[in-house]
Amino acid sequence: MAFRDVNPTAPVHFLVIPKNRDGLSLLSNAEDKHEKMLGHLMVVVAKVARQENLSEGYRVVINNGKHGCKTRSLSFFSS
Repeated sequence: MAFRDVNPTAPVHFLVIPKNRDGLSLLSNAEDKHEKMLGHLMVVVAKVARQENLSEGYRVVINNGKHGCKTRSLSFFSS
């Protein structure tokens, strides 16, 4: 699932999260069983970036836990 952030920090700011997290609430809790889902999230990022014409590049950020800024699963930005 990909959607625009309600509090964007860049002109283009999307969140990409899995519909079914299979118990994965933080990246630091990732296990082998999450490999396919995590790879799928990266493919979704690339698809949305193409849809948004971000051919000049974009940044992918994964926040993890309370010292990782926020607890969002994944977001990407383009300035």
